Amino acid sequence: MPRKKDSRSREERVEEILRPAAYLGYDRDALARHLMACGAFRIAESQFRRAVWLNPFEPAFKQHLALCLHAEKRDSEAKEWITQALQQQPDDKESLRIQGMIDLALRESAGQTAEERG
Repeated sequence: MPRKKDSRSREERVEEILRPAAYLGYDRDALARHLMACGAFRIAESQFRRAVWLNPFEPAFKQHLALCLHAEKRDSEAKEWITQALQQQPDDKESLRIQGMIDLALRESAGQTAEERG
């Protein structure tokens, strides 16, 4: 009997092979989002990083980490993470919104630095 053609993209097939379990990281992400709501950004950051480490194929974890870093005024690092999330899901509206917030903060901080020098 001939093999059935797999309609998933190559990236999706590789992801499924490499990911130990599809649910990894979601508990850490949920905990970190709660910690962010409580204002515990440093602890939340460590949990988001753990979620990304456990499941690098989930762009939402990178998105949430970027948002946390932005809340900590670490926008350069946040920019790197939101860029990675957008590489995985280029049309994600929430990631694009967060990218806009980070870009605005970076422009504002660059403007303040120029004013301080001048």
